[in-house]
Amino acid sequence: MDHLAMRQHNATSTLDVLYRRSPATMADLQAELRLSRRTLELILDDLMRAGWVDEVFPAAGGPRPKGRPARVFAFRYDAGSLLAVQLDAGATTVTLTDLAADEVRVSHEAMPIETSREDRLASLRRLVTGLLASAGVDRSDVLAATVSTPGIVHDDGTVDLPFTMPGWTGFSLAAVLAEHVDCPVTVENDAKLAALGEKWSREDGIENFAYLFSDGDRIGLGLVLGGELYRGVDGNAGEISWAPALGISHVHSPLLHGLPDESGADHDTAAALVDAARAGDPGALAEVGRVAQALAPAITTLSWVLAPEEVVLGGTLGLVQDLLLPALDEVLARNDRPLRTRVVGSRFGERAVLAGCLQMCVETLRAGFAEGAETRPGDQVVEQEA
Repeated sequence: MDHLAMRQHNATSTLDVLYRRSPATMADLQAELRLSRRTLELILDDLMRAGWVDEVFPAAGGPRPKGRPARVFAFRYDAGSLLAVQLDAGATTVTLTDLAADEVRVSHEAMPIETSREDRLASLRRLVTGLLASAGVDRSDVLAATVSTPGIVHDDGTVDLPFTMPGWTGFSLAAVLAEHVDCPVTVENDAKLAALGEKWSREDGIENFAYLFSDGDRIGLGLVLGGELYRGVDGNAGEISWAPALGISHVHSPLLHGLPDESGADHDTAAALVDAARAGDPGALAEVGRVAQALAPAITTLSWVLAPEEVVLGGTLGLVQDLLLPALDEVLARNDRPLRTRVVGSRFGERAVLAGCLQMCVETLRAGFAEGAETRPGDQVVEQEA
């Protein structure tokens, strides 16, 4: 590795360490990076000039340490923004955060499921431009953006959802959002991003799980295997509605339909059914049992074919996990051989897709450090992927 490449590598490593564990002393950085103090000082000077890092000084009037005070450095999480877009059948939500993925501002617009592609994309453009303007954020300040969508997202970024949302197939969502930001744009299936969000929330060391995600009408699957999101060939992993033998396509229930959309016409019916089941109503509990019976073949198949440590119920399934988990335990107990895979509720709840979007943004940001560690955050030159 030549001198310039080594310098860039060291700068990237320093920036990534500070992103993960700010603030840090010079001694902390030396211990982790194995760099000389002088080399590290030069790197930190470059990163401070580029706007990525600040030196943190003791508060005025505070106690003075004995001897030479340790130099302390911190990543500037205010040096740019991340943009997360959650496109659902009944709404679009755009979230702006700082570089630590802490929420700054949110914009939301509900719409009928039959909304055309043109009107849906017009809403997206309107929400993004309005949100950036209201937050006083320039398009060049957005350093990573992620969009979640129903349907298959192929490796070339093309969205493929032949049913459910009119016209929502055969086009690039990334190209639409790229009209409004100057950064890499990632588009991914909502169930996969929900699984990524679930992984982000975990501290239990579990690296293999399947995430069953429902939006009230359809069910998708996100897979985390070996600690990594698994997309399969051309993004097709997890499209279990196209596997009729699993029976997932038949999981349509008034218990789930309409529950996520509090402004929708069917929400009150779904909510009343859930309340009745929680109160012990036999008819409502029978509907819970029917949903559990419909989910059981897919869960059993996943448990024996992939043998993940957990199958996680998310989205609308997660909203009624207190009802579904006991019902599923009862149904799955009838199997000839007990499953080693546990069935659990989502730890992130309704925010799992958003969390996955933001985690994808963070991964994109950190990957970009290698290309722009010594340039100002807003001045990085990026190549847009389809």
